[in-house]
Amino acid sequence: MIVAVLLVAVVCIAGAYLVVGNDKKENVTINAWGSTTVSPLMMELYTNYHKEHGNVTINIGGNGSGEAYNALINGTADIGMLSRALNASEPATPLKIASDAVVMIIDKNAGVTDLTLEQLAKIYAGEYTNWNEVGGNTLKIEPLVRESTSGTRACVNAILGPKVGMTERQFDELKVDKRYSVKGTEGHMLTDAQNTTGAIGYVGLGASTNIGSSMTALSVGGVTPSKDTILNGTYSISRPLFLATLGEPNEEVKAFLDWIISPAGQKIVDDMGFVPI
Repeated sequence: MIVAVLLVAVVCIAGAYLVVGNDKKENVTINAWGSTTVSPLMMELYTNYHKEHGNVTINIGGNGSGEAYNALINGTADIGMLSRALNASEPATPLKIASDAVVMIIDKNAGVTDLTLEQLAKIYAGEYTNWNEVGGNTLKIEPLVRESTSGTRACVNAILGPKVGMTERQFDELKVDKRYSVKGTEGHMLTDAQNTTGAIGYVGLGASTNIGSSMTALSVGGVTPSKDTILNGTYSISRPLFLATLGEPNEEVKAFLDWIISPAGQKIVDDMGFVPI
């Protein structure tokens, strides 16, 4: 009986030790850097993840997808956020977390609700300079673009450039030559487009719900940007969203990434207006 009592005591003590040890997890900080399209989604994902993993802190920032890989290389980021695919010169490991549309937004005073890809390309190429040339009102077109590191800008260049016989790079350089107004983030694009007469700009699908009463979200070729039209491939300006790491992520980063592509994480992707994987 004495031996039995001692064994029970040892088991109880060991059990109590294990419980206390699990409750005192080491604090972990994860840094995520890059796309301003992905940033709001990442913040919402982290907020929900933190409720069950209080020891994990995630710092989120950046001014575009072009900064993601450099941040990984120089060690300032554990996760790179991209609203475009990785380039051949960026040998990181991507994880697709959602799909998105690039929504073209214009001043309602332009009097236009639908444009073709060719018309959009000619606007950004400078061939059309007044809205009356595409069936709208007599009003000067004021194209707005994102900064050069933006994945959204890269997506627009890649899709519209060939419509006027240009490569992505040529089409991008043309925007510089035209000296279009450059916006550093989606937030800046939304604010400045709303305050610019005759403006045309672009944002992600999630941000398009905040365009304001003076703006119109265009349909393209008669197709409205939505989750359904992204999924069925009928909306032509769409792109995947990625999180990237250098090689295999550490244990805490991997746990977070696995949670993002789980049903719990993908529900948040859906709730934020993006298309789950």
